[in-house]
Amino acid sequence: MTMAATIDPPQQVGDDLSIYNVPGGTILGDGFTASIIAPSADWARPVSSNVIGLDVRLSAQTESGHYLYLTYTGRVVINDKVAPKMASGEEIHGSEMYFTTNPVVKTNDPQLAWMNDTIFVGKMQRNTMAGANGQGHLVYDIYKVA
Repeated sequence: MTMAATIDPPQQVGDDLSIYNVPGGTILGDGFTASIIAPSADWARPVSSNVIGLDVRLSAQTESGHYLYLTYTGRVVINDKVAPKMASGEEIHGSEMYFTTNPVVKTNDPQLAWMNDTIFVGKMQRNTMAGANGQGHLVYDIYKVA
């Protein structure tokens, strides 16, 4: 499946916590579409000098009116090539950096109940950082682990 999310500029809570509201987006999967809804956010914390730890919780509603809840952690490794792009709000492609997540899904949709017992891995496809330039955008490809 593919998730495309809009990200608001961060709320800086000291040097060790940035909270990014996720006001919307879509999740497109095999046979379903869901819209990201509130409450949804990412609590990002530095792990080391160039690694950010993600702590994300997203709510989504399918076209049939059912809900998805995704929770995941992940790691973003900021290298010398992408650091200036992140600061300026330029688009970054997944091939330029390590940006990987491990979503777990909970849903009340009977058609998607298989997701409740499945582990997924997400890989960033492209990202534009939220900041002084306004909202950012993030696209992940999310894969079922067999």
